[in-house]
Amino acid sequence: MTWFRNAVAGFLAMGACAGPALGPLRGATEPGEVPVEFVPLPALRIAGEPAWAHTQGLEIVGDRYLVTARREDGAQRRALLLQWSAGDSNWSSWDLTPPGAPTLDHPGGMQSDERRLWIPVSESRRKGKSVVRAYSLQGWTPERIPKPEIEFPVDDHIGAVAVLAGRSLLVGASWDTETVYLWDFSGAEKEVLRGAALSRLGLGPGTRETPGLRVQDWKGTAGGLVASGLVPTGGASSSSVSRVLFLGDSLSSPPILLSLPSVAGVELGREAMAVHDGRLWFLPGDLGETNRLIRIPMPKVP
Repeated sequence: MTWFRNAVAGFLAMGACAGPALGPLRGATEPGEVPVEFVPLPALRIAGEPAWAHTQGLEIVGDRYLVTARREDGAQRRALLLQWSAGDSNWSSWDLTPPGAPTLDHPGGMQSDERRLWIPVSESRRKGKSVVRAYSLQGWTPERIPKPEIEFPVDDHIGAVAVLAGRSLLVGASWDTETVYLWDFSGAEKEVLRGAALSRLGLGPGTRETPGLRVQDWKGTAGGLVASGLVPTGGASSSSVSRVLFLGDSLSSPPILLSLPSVAGVELGREAMAVHDGRLWFLPGDLGETNRLIRIPMPKVP
């Protein structure tokens, strides 16, 4: 990807030696301007009744908009996969909560490898247990969830996974990105990154002076990893700001960190994100009566 190669070249030209390069997001038109588009979504109804769900992940496959979310309005929270296509008046929904494991109610950021959809489902707590599953993209009906083709447990909370297709690897971020895991497509653990190894990538808790990105959602692309999330400001209010981070496929090239615009007071990087059709797509709010996607052009870095 040209924009990704230019971003890395621009970073190296700056002579930085540690931490990610931080710059403004530039849109597809004039520097400093970011064209923002809104895509309206239908109200969330489940079994014909109004529902409310906390958004977690977003993936776009063809004309299908897939969302993972934790249902919040029932007696017990549930892990959901939701689907909407342009022209649909309602969402399709599936309950991904594993039978006999009601505490696994937190579905995370997900990504497809063009054949399967990889989804983590976790306990809603730091260091909680998780299961990562790969489902066929085909065979979803109102009455049926396809049997997972691959399934493996993780003894940690996995908030988001991304697919590095060129390396046949899956990468997962824990709660607040304290740990990053790499697995092959069978679920075998290949590498674990923590501490300084994450800080060099601009990820994780970092330090007070140089905090890292807490990944909310991320996607593997032809050029590497694209991650969106929040970075603490260090202020007394413990507030955070949205950023998007670019990493090479090998996870060894210098990271590029760009600020994201706040839209109507909403931090774009606080929940779900997808990369599709030359754009970044965000679903930063919970799903309920009024919903919308927000999209901006893929960033260009000078």
